[in-house]
Amino acid sequence: MAYIVSDLQTKLKTQIGDPNLDSTVMLDALNYTQQAIFGTFDTTLNSAQQTNAVATGANILTSALPTDLQRISSLYISSPTAYAKNLTSYFVPIKDFRELYPNAGTDSGSLQEWSFWTSVEFAVDSVVDVVIKIDYVKYVPILSASTDIPTIPQPYEELLLLGSKMRIYEQKEDFDYAGQFNSRYADLVEAFIRRYSTRQVDVQMVVPGARNRV
Repeated sequence: MAYIVSDLQTKLKTQIGDPNLDSTVMLDALNYTQQAIFGTFDTTLNSAQQTNAVATGANILTSALPTDLQRISSLYISSPTAYAKNLTSYFVPIKDFRELYPNAGTDSGSLQEWSFWTSVEFAVDSVVDVVIKIDYVKYVPILSASTDIPTIPQPYEELLLLGSKMRIYEQKEDFDYAGQFNSRYADLVEAFIRRYSTRQVDVQMVVPGARNRV
């Protein structure tokens, strides 16, 4: 079988033993499983980068942030070389930013402190044109068509199917049966995050529901 929505739905019908299982119910379960995982963990599969800029005399990006932005992981100036700097640690929560930098957008200087509300905003106007690179965690696409391919790779198909089955049984209010998959699902989540974590060198983290540290 191909690794697409319609084939996953066929497998769910077989494994649950209900040939009349509603396709919308199965699609929702597949989406809820994916979104729960990628809404909780930062992985290489839901990571992306955008190149932007701040023009001389401005303190905001020249273009909009990505529409699939979930969270900014890092932000840095890549050019010109003389101004290259990792600005990630200079993030200031928006309420503090408004209090500390009431003149943001009027004073000039080298970019450093920044915040995020509807866009990235710096405490001062840039004195030069700079290139800004943003590493970010993105939302994964919602599955909708029968030919859609999940973001979770095929080697972890069991993870997607187990999570979906648990949700379908819970919808049927068969909580005891849904619960029997908890341990296996937690093990698969742990293995999945170990494999695709953005923390390639140090992967010491606690996976909610798992029995070990990864």
